[in-house]
Amino acid sequence: MKTKAAKWRRRIRWSGLGVAVMAILAWVVVARIAPYMILQPPRISGPISPDSLGLSAEHLRIQTDDHVELDGYWIKTTQDTARGLIILVHGIGGCKEHWLGLSKELAERGVETIVFDGRAHGKSGGEFCTYGYKEKYDIVKIIDRVQAANPALRIGIWGNSLGGAIAIQALATDNRISFGVIESTFAELDKIVDDYLTRSLHGVRLRFVSDYGLKRAGQLADFNPDEVKPIESVKKIAQPMFIAHGDADTNISVEYGKQLFEQLRSTDKELVIVAGAGHFDLAAKGGEAYKRSLFKFIERNVE
Repeated sequence: MKTKAAKWRRRIRWSGLGVAVMAILAWVVVARIAPYMILQPPRISGPISPDSLGLSAEHLRIQTDDHVELDGYWIKTTQDTARGLIILVHGIGGCKEHWLGLSKELAERGVETIVFDGRAHGKSGGEFCTYGYKEKYDIVKIIDRVQAANPALRIGIWGNSLGGAIAIQALATDNRISFGVIESTFAELDKIVDDYLTRSLHGVRLRFVSDYGLKRAGQLADFNPDEVKPIESVKKIAQPMFIAHGDADTNISVEYGKQLFEQLRSTDKELVIVAGAGHFDLAAKGGEAYKRSLFKFIERNVE
């Protein structure tokens, strides 16, 4: 009997130790690792350049208010005069080169573009991504640069995923932006972080864990995650807006796109839900119909 009792006590002690070790590991992940996963996406740069696509471009170096240097290109139109300019804002872990194919198409339509690596992305400086909290003011600096060179040029903004959230916050901040195209973005930072964690845990929702990880991220990067709420920003936006989302998007739910559209202050707005599209294939799934709707909106707003 004593032997069996001793074995059970040892098992309980080892079980307790195992639980303690798991708790410590979980704490390390949440407190030490997860915040950096939120703040520091992998840096990449694409293999192409404006020259390789036959585009005329000015290489830009733009200093932000907090002394981060942004690396980008001002892609010139192939026409005699520019009809307008669109700032293209990439998603998390993206880079300016991802936009160059679209820049070429817009250049041929008389629309110039600025493509750039967001802070903590590509060849730009900055240690942390703040999901629009600081990036919206980076857009302001880009607009300053454009207007210093051509004050009459009509400026729009086009953002995809994270870039869409940044674009929304920039539109609410700077009314020099005349119109916006927003694809596949989120409504509130805390909710999308919780969504991503839940998906990684195969449906187990631990909101207190995601909230704590995001709070630590804010402390590390000196920003307030509670203020990153595109759903509140759209209530201030009166400029024309085109919002698109795929109904099969498993990264960012189509419901967020619908919510943004519903809360958008502007009366000149269009919502396109692309059937069967996920997070990365709106144009491919939407085909010519999607392209026609999008470029019709742009044509109307650069004239």
